[in-house]
Amino acid sequence: MARIPALSEDDPGTPTEARDFLLNTRDNVTGEIFNSLRLMANHPAQSRKLVELVRSLRKEGGLTRPQTELVWTTSAVVNGCHY
Repeated sequence: MARIPALSEDDPGTPTEARDFLLNTRDNVTGEIFNSLRLMANHPAQSRKLVELVRSLRKEGGLTRPQTELVWTTSAVVNGCHY
């Protein structure tokens, strides 16, 4: 089974665009680099758009922070995500 490589900002083999995506997202959005971001960095242009979408939903969606968290949690439960 093929595996998607988890890219690291510290690996000299990581392409510059992917490294920039990881560092920019850490510094300006999340405060840390989650494993999902390391996988998404394989396609940095699309990943930037996804991060922008999530940010807009969280910040400009008209819901309070607790309401947003409730939506994410409910969505996880409905979809059977166990984390």
